[in-house]
Amino acid sequence: MFVVGDRMTRAVVTAAPGETLASAAAKMKAGNFRRLPVMDKKKLVGILSEFDLKLHSDALEKTLVETAMTRHSITIESSETPEHAAKLMSDHEVGALPVLKGGKLAGIVTAKDLMMPEPTPLPDWNTHKRR
Repeated sequence: MFVVGDRMTRAVVTAAPGETLASAAAKMKAGNFRRLPVMDKKKLVGILSEFDLKLHSDALEKTLVETAMTRHSITIESSETPEHAAKLMSDHEVGALPVLKGGKLAGIVTAKDLMMPEPTPLPDWNTHKRR
């Protein structure tokens, strides 16, 4: 039987609450990610998505991650089933879940990892284009 730990990405790129959205956007672009778990002193404190960046696209250099991130993100344990992860994503309309093992961030699992469609695809956008 497969578990989430078998499907997740282990080498997770994260953001810190005090870094700018411009810095987080650069990490997302470099890694071709749509989400970054937000860590404060090795503790998961939220998740930042491409959607959050889009909402603040006119002030990426001035806005901190902690301002835009979703606090209390939906998480899953690495020992849970992919079906449970898929249900959580569907029920909460999210495209990724930080994966915990023993209360610590162990990875991230995305809709793509589970061969699911994204809940709400976003149009392409340019972080350098201002509205």
